[in-house]
Amino acid sequence: MVSPLNSFVFVSFCFITLDIIGLVMHHPREGTKHFIQQRLTAVLNIILGIIVFNFFIKNIDKSYNFVLDGLSNNLMWLIVIIFTLSMSFHMWIGLNHILDDYVDGIKTRSILGRLNSIMVTIVALATSLLMINIAVF
Repeated sequence: MVSPLNSFVFVSFCFITLDIIGLVMHHPREGTKHFIQQRLTAVLNIILGIIVFNFFIKNIDKSYNFVLDGLSNNLMWLIVIIFTLSMSFHMWIGLNHILDDYVDGIKTRSILGRLNSIMVTIVALATSLLMINIAVF
C-alpha cells in the first residue's frame, strides 16, 4: 500500500510537471506553445494509453477484486493518474482550439472556455483522487 503522503507528493509532482510544460515553453506566439504541448501530450497519451488499455484487456475476465489489486500496484495507479492528467490537459487544449476557431462571440467563447476548464479540472481531480483511494485502501 501507498502512504497518503507519497500519494500527495506524486500528485503534486504531476501537476507541477504539467505546469512547468506550460511555463517553460515561452514562445512569441501562444499558438506555437499550444502546438508543442499538444504534440507532447499526444505522444505521452499513446504510450500510456497502450499500457492502460493492455492492463484492462488482460484483466477483462478477472474478478473485481483482482482488478482492484492490480490497480493498487504502485506502478499501475501512477500510470493511470499520469495518463488521466495528460489526457485532460490535451483535451483542454483541443477544446480551446475548437472554441477559438468556431465560436465567434467573445462572451460565449469566454463562458464555454471556463466551462471547459471546469470540466477538465473535475475529470483530472476526480480520477486522481479515485486512483489514490484505490492505492491507499
